[in-house]
Amino acid sequence: MPTIQSGNMPRSNPLTGTQTPVKETPYSNGEWRVVECLETGMVFLENPPEYSQLVEEFAWEKTFEEEKKRRRKEEPLVAFASKLSKSARRKVQKRERIERVAYRILSRISEEMGVRDAITMIDVGCGTGEKLCRISSYFQERRGVSVSPVGIEISAQLAKETDERLSHLGGRCIHSSALNGLNLLEDDSADLVVFCSYLEHEVEPLEVLRAVSSKLRKGGYAIIKVPNYGCWNRFIRQKSWCGFRYPDHVNYFTPRTLTRMIETSGLKLWKMNFYDRLPTNDNVWAIARR
Repeated sequence: MPTIQSGNMPRSNPLTGTQTPVKETPYSNGEWRVVECLETGMVFLENPPEYSQLVEEFAWEKTFEEEKKRRRKEEPLVAFASKLSKSARRKVQKRERIERVAYRILSRISEEMGVRDAITMIDVGCGTGEKLCRISSYFQERRGVSVSPVGIEISAQLAKETDERLSHLGGRCIHSSALNGLNLLEDDSADLVVFCSYLEHEVEPLEVLRAVSSKLRKGGYAIIKVPNYGCWNRFIRQKSWCGFRYPDHVNYFTPRTLTRMIETSGLKLWKMNFYDRLPTNDNVWAIARR
């Protein structure tokens, strides 16, 4: 087990970037202290590991597999039901929700902006890049408009593999943290930025969204999907809720706190209807615009 390193000072509230009064929630786990801000309602991990550990020991591709194994061992029926449900949805819907939402937004961009050249789409925390490749290829095939895909991935191995995949589509993957990767891009250069299950991992989510605000062209879009801390399942399952991941989930959003963070960053909330924030759904969705 790696030695955990954390700063002496408690982490600032990720919603405000300042120290705010907090109370500990019942969801702390061992040394990992999950707190709720008394002023804003933001829930976050107060003592996350050092950033380098989130990149290495607690990298997504490692903790994801470990979490799957744990659930299969400790909650075999729940794990089986979840797998069955996902399989059934794939058969009915053919494409994942992020792919369907991205296709609709890319279509709006093409129509609204009269795009004739490639649309620039950025996937922050792109992982293997498979979703980014599928979205880009499908849109070009159906609409005849090319998408220039750019991934940002902090895992060296995943970034290398993804860069090879995206190069076939005229894109690339930047091996970097989200904030540094975004800062490498030109201002007003992106049409669409995707955060699919990423912001819950980011120690500085507000700064990342502020960077996105400067990189998007006027009228550009950002699609955001995060675990919904306000869902009923969290109240029912408590610490066993699927949205808890220690220690790589460092932010726990509700529809209200996600909305506030979007608007604080300089973006505008464009869409978050009742279906996007259903309390029966473990995730909350939002689409923001510059």
